[in-house]
Amino acid sequence: MNAMRTTYEDLPETVTLNIPKNLVHKRAEIIILTDESTSTTPKPLRDFFGAIPDYPDRAEQGEFQTRPEL
Repeated sequence: MNAMRTTYEDLPETVTLNIPKNLVHKRAEIIILTDESTSTTPKPLRDFFGAIPDYPDRAEQGEFQTRPEL
C-alpha cells in the first residue's frame, strides 16, 4: 500500500492535491482527520459545568458580631 500524507497547521477552505504519478488511476480513499490534541481554541465556560465536585454544605457560622460605632 502506498500512502501520501500532508499536514496543515491551519487548514484552508480549499485544498488541491497533487497526486504522485505512481498513484494515478488507482483506487484511493481520501480521509481528513483533525488533530484535536493541539487545539488552541479556548473552551466555552459551559464545557466546565460539573467539573468541580459537589462540596458539602457550609457549617453553621455562629451569630453576627455586633460592634460599637467609631
